[in-house]
Amino acid sequence: MGPGGEYMEDMALRTTVVLTDEDEQALREASRREGVSQSELIRRGVRMVTAAYRRRGGPSVGWLSLSRAERKALEADEFGDFDG
Repeated sequence: MGPGGEYMEDMALRTTVVLTDEDEQALREASRREGVSQSELIRRGVRMVTAAYRRRGGPSVGWLSLSRAERKALEADEFGDFDG
């Protein structure tokens, strides 16, 4: 874990970002208030902006991989109602 609590896994690329004075001041203030590095805030922003363009894997929760018939059977059941 990095100094501000951020994870630096898969860190393979460094880049330069040119900011206006106003953006730099706002970033510095956000970093101070959030208690995380300016780099972490920039990474979060990049993840938010690029989320729609990232490849997503399949579902990671077991019940999402049920067959269509199994899902329909679950949806038809009234949750919280005991069978029997």
